[in-house]
Amino acid sequence: MVPAGIGVSWRCPRCGRRFAHEDQFHSHDTVDVDAHFIGRPARVQASFDRLVGSLPSGVRVEPLRSVIVLAARTTFSFITVQSRRLLVGIFLDRQLDSPRIVKVDVVSSHKIANTVDVRGPDDIDDELCRWLREAYELHADPDHRRSTP
Repeated sequence: MVPAGIGVSWRCPRCGRRFAHEDQFHSHDTVDVDAHFIGRPARVQASFDRLVGSLPSGVRVEPLRSVIVLAARTTFSFITVQSRRLLVGIFLDRQLDSPRIVKVDVVSSHKIANTVDVRGPDDIDDELCRWLREAYELHADPDHRRSTP
């Protein structure tokens, strides 16, 4: 379900994923979300469940073969499930200044991926939830500056 006003206008006829722009480049390699947690410690899936449970109800959770995408109008976060942890990437228009940030990728002048290492459910705290909500609100706004020219 997409929240009112987000305006996702195109659904890929091949994979069924929804996008803000027609024919947007994307992966068709969708999988069941549970496939990401096979053979992983229970705390890894518990961390994911807690993170998703903290998000607004309209967030689209899109599991692909190598990553789980979280989207509003556009993608605002990605989760890479590793053997003992989650790497949670948060797309903001700024770099976060925190020792929790393990990697920063500047995608464009208005889109910066700040990555947080999550090793257990207790890492899904108020600070991380604030960053995710900020990213959600930023990417749910159709008037937000596009990150590509």
